[in-house]
Amino acid sequence: MKAPFVLFLLFFLLASDFTVAQNSQAQKRLGSFLKQYPEADTNKDGKLTREEVDSYRKQLKSAKVSAAKSAPKSLIERYTVDDMAEVYEALEFEGMPYRLMKPIEFTGGAKIKYPLILSLHGAGGKGTDNKKNLKVWNGVLAEESLRKKHPCFVVAPQSPVSWRAPNDVPEINKQMIDTFPEPWKKIIESRPNWIKEYPNGKLQLVFDLLDSLAKQYPIDLDRVYVLGHSMGGFGTFEAIAKQPARFAAAIPSAGGLSPWHDISSMKDIPIWAFHGDQDTTVPIGLTRVVYERMKELNGNMKFTELGGVRHNANAFAFIYKGDDMSDRFTTHLSSDKCDLTSDVWDWLFSQQRTQTKQ
Repeated sequence: MKAPFVLFLLFFLLASDFTVAQNSQAQKRLGSFLKQYPEADTNKDGKLTREEVDSYRKQLKSAKVSAAKSAPKSLIERYTVDDMAEVYEALEFEGMPYRLMKPIEFTGGAKIKYPLILSLHGAGGKGTDNKKNLKVWNGVLAEESLRKKHPCFVVAPQSPVSWRAPNDVPEINKQMIDTFPEPWKKIIESRPNWIKEYPNGKLQLVFDLLDSLAKQYPIDLDRVYVLGHSMGGFGTFEAIAKQPARFAAAIPSAGGLSPWHDISSMKDIPIWAFHGDQDTTVPIGLTRVVYERMKELNGNMKFTELGGVRHNANAFAFIYKGDDMSDRFTTHLSSDKCDLTSDVWDWLFSQQRTQTKQ
């Protein structure tokens, strides 16, 4: 009887060790999950149970389903590049290709001055073909009903690199990085060559283009707007940070502002930013950083968090008619200066520059 008992004891000890190891691994996984999703800790005791994890995963799945149900028909299906190319004239300025849409009622006279929208494409629009720079929101702006309601010029330049001004990136060192907001520290920590990956861009050439268009066409300089998605969202923030006196309003989608810029320079510009809270390409924290600073400055910024939405915030931003599009969408206001208009285009075209351009 001794031999079977010894074998049984050995098996029991090995099984116990295996169970302990399994439990240890499970605790590590739960700890890792807690760091990534602290809101899953429903009883706020600083640790997670398997039940809490399963419950939170169901919530995330439900949120994605909710967002999917509220998503509009794909804008990509509604507007092809060829369709938009018929409305947007292909032109070039000092080697930079761009597209221009004129007001539907424009006949070449100068009696009426029109707003101008600067449209900045994302990384998918990079190049020189003068086609990929036409994005889905350019299709929305080309709709006859919108063109009649809000006649305007729309210019969509194309760049092979980022939307930055030349020589705009300072010498980055550890001391400077220590002053950056946490979301930017995480990006630079995970991608130490991030600054080098995004070289100085074509933003100054874009500003020169706007000046040239203002000389050619009857443009209302108090109603010049800028908007864009992803890289274009970054470019939108960069544009108003570099030349705040030029723009009357801005709509950045899924973007952010390089952390060396002074946000106070643009605190009086009406901004309506959009970002998906499930965006893994451009973290929503980059927009939150700007918004929180604008709150401190009593600035003029609306920030719509699109719950359950990933990197396709533009699918909602440029047809937005209010938070009731989904019970997961919430618009925050940085101050009582914010215009409460719920339709994104009615909001944009009602904005007017208050400062005089130097």
